[in-house]
Amino acid sequence: MKKAIIPNPETRLGVIKRCLHVLALLQKSDDTEHWNAWSLADLLSMDEPKDPISDKAVRDYIQKYLVNEFGIKVRTEKGKRHTGLSLPLDGDFQLRMAAVYSSFVTRDTGRDIILKKLIARHPEDGLWMMARVYFAALLKRKIEFDYTPAFANQSKRYRVHPYHLVFRNNNLYLVCKSLSHDITALFIFNRINALSVLDEEFEEEAPPVEEIFRDSLGSFIGPKYAVVLRFHEKLLEIMEENLSILEPEICPDGGNHYRASFTVSDDRFLCKQLFMYGSGVEIVSPPELRETMIRMLEESMSAYRFER
Repeated sequence: MKKAIIPNPETRLGVIKRCLHVLALLQKSDDTEHWNAWSLADLLSMDEPKDPISDKAVRDYIQKYLVNEFGIKVRTEKGKRHTGLSLPLDGDFQLRMAAVYSSFVTRDTGRDIILKKLIARHPEDGLWMMARVYFAALLKRKIEFDYTPAFANQSKRYRVHPYHLVFRNNNLYLVCKSLSHDITALFIFNRINALSVLDEEFEEEAPPVEEIFRDSLGSFIGPKYAVVLRFHEKLLEIMEENLSILEPEICPDGGNHYRASFTVSDDRFLCKQLFMYGSGVEIVSPPELRETMIRMLEESMSAYRFER
């Protein structure tokens, strides 16, 4: 009986990385570098000096993966050095490629820390837990697990409809429908224990991640507030950047101030973000959010009060 050949995982990942390197380098048609298989091979070999790439391998990657598998048209001018993409990449396709490619060329230290914590807490089943939740969501099967909330002494058994696993605000979250309260809820994944997938199915479609977090700056989903902020013009660029996910309406508000209007669901996180700007930002409305801000400021100040 012929022995089955099991591909080396590192080799397979290396092929994917090289292919995406080539795709990325060929994307910009007016790049000042005139790429061909030989020049690309030299560049790729710098990334893997122990396993240098040949120009034939690069030609094979282009034909096998970019042309045959991805269906990308590649322009090669006969007698010239320049090789590039014939057509712009589709936006959705480029987003999927960027999601994978970024894991090779960028360092997400936040994600690394989160995953290290998960593996430390679940050395024997961390990957299994992610896979079981992911496929339970695809199959629309309910799951159960033990979970210990922050500041609690005992864990509680939860039954949920799994929707998504999401990295957000320095944690990996399970986004699901909690049957205990019949609401969309978030659970920090590395606090989950004794996970089991049930035979029971659920019917509803998982809401898109973008919809769930549309009004959230952080990782909290709660009551929505129509908020109006007033801030000094020197903070305009910062506020535009920090609030961009909430799609605020920003307009001049007389003198050297601006006004921003938006909807938010994580009120306390918003207040925490505004702490650092001091008197440069004021919550104009709603009144209950102003009261939340006042209460949080007073609680913070209480730690610094002392008798002289």
